[in-house]
Amino acid sequence: MGEFSSKDWKVESGVIAAGIGAGLLIAVPFVLSYQIRNGFAGSLTPRDVHALSTFFLYALVLGAVVTLTMFLYGCYPRGTRSRLLFGMASGALIVTYSFVVLVTSGLASVLSDIGLQLDTTFAALMVIYASVVVMFGIGGEYFASRRKWLESVGASEARGGSAG
Repeated sequence: MGEFSSKDWKVESGVIAAGIGAGLLIAVPFVLSYQIRNGFAGSLTPRDVHALSTFFLYALVLGAVVTLTMFLYGCYPRGTRSRLLFGMASGALIVTYSFVVLVTSGLASVLSDIGLQLDTTFAALMVIYASVVVMFGIGGEYFASRRKWLESVGASEARGGSAG
């Protein structure tokens, strides 16, 4: 199975990465939606309630997918193509998440209806920018760690282990 084998997984690292992803991408939107629904219940229109439901549904579904890819990214050792793939996939999914959840869900109209002005397109662009920077870091980590990982696999083959 090669570099995608689960033999060398570090599950603890995957759980930490998934926890961060779930906290930021699922729990924060849930709390925001809950606070808006309860704090401004009297001033929300049916359209606002629908937009909040859409916002949370998008955050839940896309957040779960990103959380899964972040878990897999965290599990694989540095220098493996599998870690690079899942890291880049996480970054690309976060780009999609930020656009869909912040821009297309209708959150901006809900916020403006309750008197909060937030340019969700600008917020999505900042998240996208940060995600692209992180993706470059993931690529750099891969190239910096690749030789060490290949050497460790070579050493395990010399001892009679299987190639990773």
